[in-house]
Amino acid sequence: MKKDIFIYYIFNFLLGFYIANGTTVLFARTLGFSYQQVFILGAIYMLMFIFFEVPSGAFADLLGRKKSVALGCVIVALGALATGASQTFWQVFASLVPWALGFSFISGADQALLYDRISDSKIYIQILGRSKFFFLSATALAGILGPFLFGINFRYPYLFSAIPFFGGGLAILFFQEAREKHVFTLRKHWEQIKEGVRFTKNNQYILWSMGLLALTFAVWYNLFNSYQPFLMDVGFTLRAFSFILPAIFLCEALGGMIAAKLLEFLGENKIFILGLLLFGAAVGAAGVFNNKLSLIFLLLYCVLLGILRTSLSGYANRHIESSHRATVVSVQSMAATLAAALSLFLFGFLTDRLGISQLFIVLGIVTLVCSFVLLLFRPRESGMT
Repeated sequence: MKKDIFIYYIFNFLLGFYIANGTTVLFARTLGFSYQQVFILGAIYMLMFIFFEVPSGAFADLLGRKKSVALGCVIVALGALATGASQTFWQVFASLVPWALGFSFISGADQALLYDRISDSKIYIQILGRSKFFFLSATALAGILGPFLFGINFRYPYLFSAIPFFGGGLAILFFQEAREKHVFTLRKHWEQIKEGVRFTKNNQYILWSMGLLALTFAVWYNLFNSYQPFLMDVGFTLRAFSFILPAIFLCEALGGMIAAKLLEFLGENKIFILGLLLFGAAVGAAGVFNNKLSLIFLLLYCVLLGILRTSLSGYANRHIESSHRATVVSVQSMAATLAAALSLFLFGFLTDRLGISQLFIVLGIVTLVCSFVLLLFRPRESGMT
């Protein structure tokens, strides 16, 4: 067990060492793309997941989560090389296909792999929180290296990102998977997809957690595509990104690390109520201040994001049968990516006309409204606080 947990930490560290993570928008802007083009690419990238998420989740449940994760890492590494070599809008567009396909093979399968190995919700949240710390610590280190490499050659962050992605796929092969063996056929694959979708539709807890995932993911993805130029607009230099980006990622990692303790101290209800309301307020406040003080609210937002993501993963997996776990998580991820894609089309249009700071204010208001609705309709659980 300890060996597998250690391997899972290594895998998350390597997957998190995405060197280009802090320079993606700057890469696109260097190629001459407008903000609207950047948001369109992000939206289309999200829509690609709709075609890959559920089939890849069913693939993982039938043929093996470990194989699915390893294959996904290799495909993502190829995507990094393709994007790094791109020169036009349509070349970048085409390079997004292996990114979406690869991460679809990883999404859901990695958490299902861990949850079934642990088989305890509380311990799972603790280990997941620590794994996110390793993931985001690596992202923080990559946030230092990325801008440095970008200053030498704007293509280097993408090209060098392929190395840790491939290493993550290699590392996860040493994880001992706890699952029954299944023979893969197209018919069984289709049946697995239908069962996963049916289970999702008929489970009120999964539907609620899917709504919460869609909200937090849509907000995160919109900010991911806008916080880099926003920070530069309020006065930070590219050199400062080497310090700011690690702080952003480490704050999210901190949120993931303390999630288990907060759940034990406050209870799940208070975590979701306080977390969601403060989450929306922090996003809106960053836009209202629109100066270097906005960074404080962005860091608070990142801590809350880490807490909510980790808590939500434990909540959702607690209500999913093992045989459908990767498929159901993939259905949830598909809904979240659809929400992110649709919102990106809208906010990309608004950003070019209103400005990035106004985008933050609008996102904060929308988040607060949606949070109130979600909290109002949250299904009750007996024995939960």
